[in-house]
Amino acid sequence: MKIDINYTSDKPMYEQIEDCIRQAVLSGKLENNTLLPSVRQLAADINVSTITVKRAYADLEREGVVYTVSGRGTYVRLDNVNSLQDKHTAELLEQLEKTVSELCRSGTEKETVIGTVNKIYDNKEIG
Repeated sequence: MKIDINYTSDKPMYEQIEDCIRQAVLSGKLENNTLLPSVRQLAADINVSTITVKRAYADLEREGVVYTVSGRGTYVRLDNVNSLQDKHTAELLEQLEKTVSELCRSGTEKETVIGTVNKIYDNKEIG
C-alpha cells in the first residue's frame, strides 16, 4: 500500500493517511482482513510521527474501516464498506454542487456543464 503525504498541504497529515487508506479500501486495493503496516513501520515509511499514524488508525477504527487486534495489528474491515462508499459519494456530490454553483455564478452555460459531465462519463474507464 502506497501512502502519499503532501508535507506542505494545509490538510493535516493524519487526515491524508486516512484518505489514502479509505481510497485503497473503496478501490478494492485493500481486501477484507488485510493487515496494515504497524504504526511504527508506517510512521518510518512516510516520515511522520507515530502519534500521527496512531491518530489516523484510531479515527479509521471509529469509522469502522479498520479494526485492531491487540498484539497482532490493525486490519481492514469491509463489512462497513457500503456506508463508507455512501459517505464518500455524498462528499463528492457536495463538492460537485459547489463547483457547479461557482460555474453558474461565473456565467457558464448549463449545456457546457452538462456536456462536460457527459464527456467525463463517456470517457471513463470501468474497472
